[in-house]
Amino acid sequence: MDVVSLLNHCRRHGINLHVKNGELSYCAAKGAMTQEIMSAIRIRKNDILDHLMRLEESRFHITAASVNRAPLFNRFLWKDYSNRIMDVSSANATRIVTRNKGEILTDALLRSVNILLERHDILRSSIETAEGKLYLVCREKMSVAFQELTAAGEMSQQKEDDACRIADDLVWKEYDLDHGPLYRIFLVRFSATDYILGLALHHAIGDLLSIGILYKELLSVYSSIVCSTPLRLSPVRLRYIDYLASMETWSNSAACGEHIRYWKDRLKPTPVTGLLPDEKRSPDGAASEDTAEATLFLDVETSRELKKIAIQSKTTLFNVLLALYKIALRRMTGQDAPVVVALHAGRLDAGFQNAIGDFALEIAYKTDISGTPGFKEILARVVREVSEANSHQPVPLDWVRSALAKEGIAFSAPGINLMIGDTDQLQNPLRPRHLNFSYPGVRHGCHGFPVSCAVEFRDGAAGIEGSMVYRTDVYDKSTVETFLNGFIETAADVIKPSEMNLVLGITGEGG
Repeated sequence: MDVVSLLNHCRRHGINLHVKNGELSYCAAKGAMTQEIMSAIRIRKNDILDHLMRLEESRFHITAASVNRAPLFNRFLWKDYSNRIMDVSSANATRIVTRNKGEILTDALLRSVNILLERHDILRSSIETAEGKLYLVCREKMSVAFQELTAAGEMSQQKEDDACRIADDLVWKEYDLDHGPLYRIFLVRFSATDYILGLALHHAIGDLLSIGILYKELLSVYSSIVCSTPLRLSPVRLRYIDYLASMETWSNSAACGEHIRYWKDRLKPTPVTGLLPDEKRSPDGAASEDTAEATLFLDVETSRELKKIAIQSKTTLFNVLLALYKIALRRMTGQDAPVVVALHAGRLDAGFQNAIGDFALEIAYKTDISGTPGFKEILARVVREVSEANSHQPVPLDWVRSALAKEGIAFSAPGINLMIGDTDQLQNPLRPRHLNFSYPGVRHGCHGFPVSCAVEFRDGAAGIEGSMVYRTDVYDKSTVETFLNGFIETAADVIKPSEMNLVLGITGEGG
């Protein structure tokens, strides 16, 4: 067994080999390190150590460069993959908006915002365009993007309606990319003790984790000011702009080129995955922004059984849903190796734990499920694929798309996302009432990309809810509903003990 095969074998058995202080070390699940594996590692120890050290040298490392300007690699900013910048639209924001009761002091809140402006220079940034590239620029000073407004109306319901309208306008109001700020914080009052608190980040500077960091730190700083207690925030070790600058340097390295070649070789044979076996779409045409949404629901019993499968298989619910997605695609299209794109947090260094920025990256997972494997085997293949894909540097998928496009190959695949917990738990651990506003225009999974559909799962108390957004120029409602019904049927098949070994019913019909 060669070194790479041995390392993959170890990973499949829950053993992670790594270099520590120049020596080979490992961490493993209880009982995973058998005498047979230990003997194989001992025999190939020097080869394994050399291989891991070469990998470490080729990895992407973030350097605290203290720069104030760096190119953006942001998937939410592009309308297509040539040279057209996406219009500044409401779809480009991530936000937290909560309805609260209790006293809140405006002066203390404003002081809190100023402290966070000093702490996170990304909040003082704007975007420049030069030579066809987008650059993020951190300014030394910038005005505070804080507003306090009062709801109008004499009756409580009138005030409620007006406050929600104001908050909705503030969340989705277009950003001034040239001058900034690219964030906003606002307070809409019903009375002295009844208000809406809202925060929003443009996707150029913030992902879902970032808005949570901003929200928690704002509450923490505010509490310290009001209670006159010491501020307890761990220092920000690395900045988003350092990450961008390091990405620019790494993009020209031989190591990055090797990773891009890996993804090109991986995706080139099956560059397009869709819901139809004979999907016809011009890859050169401009991506449509006309989208529609269809929903699906996995009831409590089905959700519980899927989670039980994940626990018994020592994997995650995401991997179980990804396996179901791939099976449903094969049933619908007959494709033996469907590709599905998923978001990766992209925070490759522990120093980004409390950093604000859009680190999220797309990763393409391609799994061979040919033959007649049962679900357990398919899930095992998906787990191996996810592990292998994540072990390669998650280079922006845009870079891979561009490399394929130079060879005349247009890559496209459906997407998947999973959010754990209900909305309140996701956005606010203190659980005030969370307000949801409908996205105007393009929704998740499309954003003008050549990804024609994507499903977002929310794992809540009542079951797993799914929402598939699709481009109407590619699919009609009937096709999407046929696929989602097939997904639900696949989930029902998998949780039946008698069906665990036979789930691949392939129709070859596109609906």
